[in-house]
Amino acid sequence: MSLRNLKVVLVITLFALCTGVAGFGDPCGVTNQLACSNWDGGSNLFASQNDTVAGNGNFATTYEQFTLPGGVFGYSVESFHWVGGYFNPPAAGTITKWTLDFYADNSGAPGASVWSKAFPGNPSETFIGNVNGFPIYDYSVSFPNAAVAPGTYWASVVPDLGFPPQWGWATGVGGNGYQCFFGSCGSAGGGFAFAVDGKVVPEPGSLLLLGTGLLGLAGALRRKLL
Repeated sequence: MSLRNLKVVLVITLFALCTGVAGFGDPCGVTNQLACSNWDGGSNLFASQNDTVAGNGNFATTYEQFTLPGGVFGYSVESFHWVGGYFNPPAAGTITKWTLDFYADNSGAPGASVWSKAFPGNPSETFIGNVNGFPIYDYSVSFPNAAVAPGTYWASVVPDLGFPPQWGWATGVGGNGYQCFFGSCGSAGGGFAFAVDGKVVPEPGSLLLLGTGLLGLAGALRRKLL
């Protein structure tokens, strides 16, 4: 193999490795996806944590904004996916619980909580790889449903994790993030890697028409049988 061809192979291999790591952690592309932002492949992590050891409590909460379009009766949200990692030091810790919250939008900032659920343990933590020395993981939680109307919302994911280390939500491509850290809150200057998955709930009128249609079909079948 010539030196030139060897260089081409090395470049292609490096590109495949880089895109493979980023692609593995991309939350977008989930079935029945309602909103998402892909991981940017970097190691930028924004703290979100309920410290269960050092006495700091819920000292950091990070939020991501998402919008569910109008024109439908509502949505049934069924799962949430995100990417994050450990730092300070960059080593995995023991997460004993995750809390997922959805909030109403309050003039471009998280408002009142409209839905909340706790998930014991550390469900679906999947190692993606080390990026700039920081271990990055993919996460997901599923639940029966969360009835949500069309509109703009914020989501937060907070782990119960003793400090050290710290856990942080990984930045995404686009999006709009927000963070509260020891009582100081403000824009994160960008968004985070996440995906919201679920189903569109039909208008009540559509359900009525569907029911009427089924009744009509049943009547037709009955007449044929008679």
